Amino acid sequence: MTNQNREYTEIINIIENKRWDKLKYSLADMHAAEIVDIIRILDNDKNKSILFRLLSTEKAAYVFSELDSNEQESLISSMSDNELKDLIHEMSPDDRISLLEELPSDITKKIFSLMKETDLNITRQLLGYPEESVGRIMTPEYIDVNPDFTIKQTLEYIREFGKDSETFEVIYVVDKNDILLGYILLKDLLFAKNEEETIKDLMHTDIIYLSVYSDQEEAVKVGRKYDLLYIPVVDSKNALIGIVTIDDIFDIAEEEDTEDFHKLGAISVDDDFSGNIKQASVFTLYKKRIMWLFILVFINIISGYFIGLFTETISKYVSLIFFLPLLIDSAGNAGAQSSTLIIRSLSIGDVKKSDWLFMLGKEILISAALGLTMGLTVSLLAIFRGGLTIAFVVSLSMILVVIIGSLIGLCLPFIFVKLKKDPTTSSVPLVASICDISGTSIYLFLATMILSKFGN
Repeated sequence: MTNQNREYTEIINIIENKRWDKLKYSLADMHAAEIVDIIRILDNDKNKSILFRLLSTEKAAYVFSELDSNEQESLISSMSDNELKDLIHEMSPDDRISLLEELPSDITKKIFSLMKETDLNITRQLLGYPEESVGRIMTPEYIDVNPDFTIKQTLEYIREFGKDSETFEVIYVVDKNDILLGYILLKDLLFAKNEEETIKDLMHTDIIYLSVYSDQEEAVKVGRKYDLLYIPVVDSKNALIGIVTIDDIFDIAEEEDTEDFHKLGAISVDDDFSGNIKQASVFTLYKKRIMWLFILVFINIISGYFIGLFTETISKYVSLIFFLPLLIDSAGNAGAQSSTLIIRSLSIGDVKKSDWLFMLGKEILISAALGLTMGLTVSLLAIFRGGLTIAFVVSLSMILVVIIGSLIGLCLPFIFVKLKKDPTTSSVPLVASICDISGTSIYLFLATMILSKFGN
């Protein structure tokens, strides 16, 4: 048992024995992230509520923001209006927005009615930006200074106003109209030799920023590319209005990756689904999976249709059946490989929409080499099972299905991008099903054409 697991077990034992005084003492020394784990382990809502009430307001705000919406809703139901008011006030603006987006309308109305005026104004401002935009996840809690400030003035300013800021490691430099000019690091201030030196002499101008209307995915891409902990956000006039922090970038990245994984597995993206399958209802999980299963069933019926067209050939050359699963699986696997690689590259920006022709030529060469290798390999088995003519049919089919399957896997994501759809919608099961149809039809068509002329 690890030290952490042992600590969790001790806390749970304390709760079960109702040692609330000891629990409060133990929680004071625990990291907020560990307390989140404890709450999720507990089955009893009453115990969760008691534990939460024992936290400091600051720690409670962090813990609350990390919980799932159903857990948040449960805790809210156990709070008094004053407790909820204090909690909402302590939360950062971006966390408040995230909370309000997830909770039912009756609870959000209650929260709005309890908000302090300053919190309410900030919340309304952020909610005014489009969904999935950077404006929804930014926080207006940052430090900015005038370029004519001295180092001494800046340090005094940080001491006075920096307490409620999300960061004081980075100080942004703006003019009188709040136009973003650059930034200065706290370490630059601390190690400066002359306190009367002005900020404009020390500030960095190589600043990376985002538009408030940019998609949230852009924040993830920029954060990853430039290794930024904080990204400033500007309006249409280039005026600084907020920052995006690393924790928000991580949350968006996790959300987007989860979405992409679901799409790749032909699972519907459901706004009611938090991502935790343990806590999700049976009906929610059913809804996420049934639609694509139906679509794929009807697509696969087409494979059966093509098999029906060539029943005469199949009945005459029964050995063809032996190789049918092998060939259609190879087509699907080749398509799935190609699709997975190109979807990932499109998602992280390694490949652009304009690169499709280059990637097509490259994929033709790769798939041809793969097809030849697999065709030669399977021909040995085919000779043994069906003779030279069957072996020729199987080998040629293998080459063609691998090439065509790979090209389907490559082209489908590009088609979705062209249609301004998420390329991950071209899921692996969808690609595999289309490849199954093409593989079946190619194999049986070649078999009919070749064996009708050269067969026994």
